[in-house]
Amino acid sequence: MDEISFSRRFIIPCLIVLLQSLFMWAVLTYITIYWIDHGFSHLQVGILVSIFPLTSLVLMIPFGMYVDRISPKKLVIISLLIFSLAPAGLIIWHDFWSTAALLGVGGIGATLFSNALPALYYKVLGNKSRGFKLGVLNAATLIGYGLGPLIAGSLLSFWDMNAVFILALSGLPPMLVLCSFLPDVPGTRVQITDYKADISNKSVLVFIVLVFAFSLHAGAEQSSFSLFLNKDIGLGKDMVGLIYFIHATFMAICSVINGVIGDRFHARGRGLSTLLYTGIAISGLTNVLLFSAFNFGSVLAIRLTHAVGDSLSLAIRSLIISNMFVSSRMGGNLGTITATITLATLIGSIISGAVPGYVTGFVICGAIALLSIPVALAAKPEL
Repeated sequence: MDEISFSRRFIIPCLIVLLQSLFMWAVLTYITIYWIDHGFSHLQVGILVSIFPLTSLVLMIPFGMYVDRISPKKLVIISLLIFSLAPAGLIIWHDFWSTAALLGVGGIGATLFSNALPALYYKVLGNKSRGFKLGVLNAATLIGYGLGPLIAGSLLSFWDMNAVFILALSGLPPMLVLCSFLPDVPGTRVQITDYKADISNKSVLVFIVLVFAFSLHAGAEQSSFSLFLNKDIGLGKDMVGLIYFIHATFMAICSVINGVIGDRFHARGRGLSTLLYTGIAISGLTNVLLFSAFNFGSVLAIRLTHAVGDSLSLAIRSLIISNMFVSSRMGGNLGTITATITLATLIGSIISGAVPGYVTGFVICGAIALLSIPVALAAKPEL
């Protein structure tokens, strides 16, 4: 592993993550508005939004085990090819059931990618400056998360949603070229009982509870945030994209800084739980405060504060994962953590769709995140 160049080990994976995040969120940010304007009911939109996390929930752990046994590099390439079928199909078919089927296909590709690429990154991470390296990977994801809505919002000012689908398809060739330079690691034979022993540890179980509670609000964000900005606050689609871009860029910067802070805590022999609790608390509180937002400025102020909490939680969560699990079983264990995130996202989407208004789901998810902290404190995990 030492002979793998720095660019292949760190820069290339981060570029691929950035691009994949950009093209995926270019579609996901506006597709709920597109469906509502297309005549789908709020219930139908909720069902469609839930397909992505439901697909991931079913497949993430099995895919994680395959990543440990098979070439992660090849699986990253396969995942991008599968995902591209979704935007290609959405250009042609627009009815509810065809849309649902295409989202299922896209969900399979996104699920495989979200395990294979991060697991490969963890496997070649090394022992030095882990927090910084993981902070950069999170930052790459977030930059894509911000650029995608910004670019797509500009496109939608002049064209329709098909232009966004074409944009997403245009990302496939450069990503496949970059994938050819990815490092690879050989598969290993791992027993299921090894994974069970890893997950049954008390500290791991408490960590999973915290990850679940924190991740609930991701479902509200996916299903309702764009609608909240567009329908309740009255922002145009270009301004919706600007909110996403500013929030994600600020969060990306914070993610790198928080990764360095995590490294320093860890180097001094201090536990990471305090940093994780702080991030979850800030994130949960600002989700509750979103109820008081009334214009662009108030939404932006709350979301930038929220970015501080989210970035701290994500950076420290990644560092805890890198310390908690051995690299040879990273795919399967990372799959369990990601499945937990996915389940929380799905439940958050259902909550957000079931309650009245576009912001109530954020309040409920934020309150649950805040309540998870005293539960974890009582359990005293070693994180």
